[in-house]
Order: sequence, then structure tokens, then C-alpha cells
Amino acid sequence: MFSEAAPDTMIHVLKHVESITQHRDRTLLELGVALALFELVKAREVNLYKMVDNSRALERVTHVGQDGIRYASEFDDDGQITPLDARPEMVACVDRAQIIRRHDEERDWHVHCFPISVDRGVLGVLEVSCDTPLTDDDLGTAEGFLGLYRNYLSLLDYSERDTLTGMLNRKTFDEHLAKILSGMAIDHDGKPARRRQQDDGGHWLAVIDIDHFKRINDQFGHLYGDEVLILLSRIMRSSFRQQDRLFRFGGEEFVAILRAASEAEVAAALERFRSAVESYAFPQVGQVTASTGYTCITPQDTIPEIVGRADEALYVAKDTGRNRVAGYETLLAAGKVAAREKRNGDIELF
Repeated sequence: MFSEAAPDTMIHVLKHVESITQHRDRTLLELGVALALFELVKAREVNLYKMVDNSRALERVTHVGQDGIRYASEFDDDGQITPLDARPEMVACVDRAQIIRRHDEERDWHVHCFPISVDRGVLGVLEVSCDTPLTDDDLGTAEGFLGLYRNYLSLLDYSERDTLTGMLNRKTFDEHLAKILSGMAIDHDGKPARRRQQDDGGHWLAVIDIDHFKRINDQFGHLYGDEVLILLSRIMRSSFRQQDRLFRFGGEEFVAILRAASEAEVAAALERFRSAVESYAFPQVGQVTASTGYTCITPQDTIPEIVGRADEALYVAKDTGRNRVAGYETLLAAGKVAAREKRNGDIELF
């Protein structure tokens, strides 16, 4: 696609490549791909959709158009999630993993849908809309940038995911939680942010530990122990929402970062997961249970403080019979745990 291109065009393309590959942040990576295609193929708009876990739906995460740039958090609810069956071209793109074109008669646009395919399957769709059908050269440009995006996603997956379960790893957890804390502490004007409104939802961290996992390894062997870890990670993915972030923290311990409007909502979600694990028939092993401790994330927190509180709640869940869900703030209010000292010696207040 570059052999007959003018030198200025080649330099321009290479600058886009450089811009895209300098980021490890997925949002910036997605924006870089969308901006590059918007400019290079002279599109009317470019949208990037991701498959919503465990459902036939797409979430729009990036938009670049003549009306500006938007991210997932800036879309209204009606514009963010699209049932896959509502868009026949998207169904064909995802199910066949092929480029699909259609003419949008209402806007007189030519829409091109490119599947975002990696080893784990089709993760989403890149939608490019133009006044005229893309030429062969422009199709090659779009496919080239999409290939670059797919390859870079695979590299990010390799560095960010646990090799056994495919869940996000400990290193990624630290980076993700640090980003949440930074966003809670600073608003768009660079001033200290107020506490988020309840309808916006707060962030919560849950530490999940498989009960008697050493006994499973000792009795059935490490291969069956590994299978328990893999199956439990699948139950986690099916139990929580697409926007929740799930991590393997190490060994038999997992972490979930949830967004919810209230502690009751968090407790209900974690209880559903606990019940799903308890009722699942693990091959050879039979019944497996898990205990969970959780806490609310506040702007004043550090990562060790957050994990420490959730760990303390987890200890109570283990100590009072296992196969339980315990919240640190509830335990503190009931006098079942003592207020933890901050590293600077100040006592936490709730």
C-alpha cells in the first residue's frame, strides 16, 4: 500500500504509526487508530465498538467525526450499547469475521465494518463511514492499521494478562487502581474533585480467595488445581458486568474492581458470584467455595490501604466459616474490626 505513495504521504502514515505504538493505554491506542483512519481515508466518522462480555451486544468506546471526539464515558446510555442483532451488518461482520459494507440511505453514507479479530475471537468492530465507498488503496490502509491495532492488542494482552486464566494480572491491577485514584482526586480543571454523586456510582474493591485450595492441590494434584482456577475465572466473567475489572492477584486469590451506587448493590453482586461458585460442579473435585472481602475506594486512599481493608474483611469471612462475603465498612460499623491506621499515623474516618 505504500510502494507508490508520495514521500509526504508515507511520512504522514509513519507518524501515525509512531503515535499509535507509543501508547500502552488502550483508550489512547483506540483513539490513535480511529484518528489515523479518519484523516487518512477522509472519513465522515470512525467508531470503534467492543463486544460486551457474555452477550450479543456492542459497546461504542471511541468516536471520531466531524462533530469531534468522544470516549465511552461521554456517550449517553442510548448511544453506548447496541444490541448486535439491531445491526445486520455488525452480525455478519462478527459471525463471519469478514469486512462488511453497506449503504446508509438515510445519511447517504457508505459504511464499512472491519472485524477486530485476535486469538480469543472477534473482540469488536471498527466502523468507517465515508461519502463514497473506500477505494482499494483506502481499504488496504484501513486493513493495515487494523492489523497494527490487532497485533498491538495481542502484545498488550501478553504483558497484561495471567497466562493460565487469561485474566488481568497484578501489574495491570496496580496501574488500573492508580488511574482510578487519580481520576477521583482531580477533576477536569485540575482542582480537587468532590465526592462523586451517588447516581454516578462509587468504586469498590473485592478480594476473592478460593477456600481450602491447598487441600485441592494436595488431594487431586496441581493439574486439577489449575483447572479449578480456570473454571473459577470463567464464573467470574459470567457473574460480573463488562465494565467491572477482574484480576488474578496470585495463587488462588482474585480481585474485582466494581462500580456501584451503593454497598447493597456490591454485596448483592458478590453474593451472586459466591452462590454461582458454590453451585458449580467442578470436574473430579466436586464442590468448591470462595470467600470474599470488599471495601469502598475513597480519593484519600493509597493502594496498600485499599487492599489492606479488603484483606481484613476477607480474613473475617474466612474466620467465621468461609464461603462468605464480608464488607469492611459494615464490619467496622458493627465493631467487628478496628479502624486501620494510615501510614502517616492518622486514623481513618468513615
